[in-house]
Amino acid sequence: MLHGLPRRSTAIAAGVLLLSGALSSCGFDYATNRVNTISSGVNDRDGEVDILGAAIISGAPDSGLFVATLSNANPSVPISLTSLAGDTTPDGLEPVRVAPLGAVSLYQTGGIALSGSIQPGDFVSVELTFDSGQTSTLEVAVVRPCFEYDPAKFPDMVLPGVSESEAGASEAEAEEGDGHSEESTLATDPYSCNPIEPEPHGAGEE
Repeated sequence: MLHGLPRRSTAIAAGVLLLSGALSSCGFDYATNRVNTISSGVNDRDGEVDILGAAIISGAPDSGLFVATLSNANPSVPISLTSLAGDTTPDGLEPVRVAPLGAVSLYQTGGIALSGSIQPGDFVSVELTFDSGQTSTLEVAVVRPCFEYDPAKFPDMVLPGVSESEAGASEAEAEEGDGHSEESTLATDPYSCNPIEPEPHGAGEE
């Protein structure tokens, strides 16, 4: 009996080490515990100003609105966004001032109008420069003006290249639900918010 005790103690110690190793490898760094925004927007937290939910909303070819939330981590100094560069050109840009420990939502202020090669589904390089010296470059998704990016949710947002009459007409078409007009619209309008239903497998085959 006495000869079995050391062997049993060794087995228990080994079990404890295996258990502690398993806990340390998977118990303290779950992916669900990390910051993870599920959306089309891009986040950049590498600088003093965080850029959150960045996207370009496009309602017409070669134009769009850059939107994001800018959050200033500096406790005492305001920081301003002074320029946008990259694959697009801003159509006039007033500096966007972000107060110390404050945030500014470009979604709520109307966004920054851009022109260039902009099409829904593309990713566009956007370089943001701040008066603090921070420069951040992001690959930003170009999204349609639909769902969470619907300009109707943001009173100050006006999409460049899209007149009010055009916007009203597209909304009316969506509400009417006419199958024939909707089908033709979907085939020709990449900005439509109505999904294109895939044809059933084997449709049209005899």
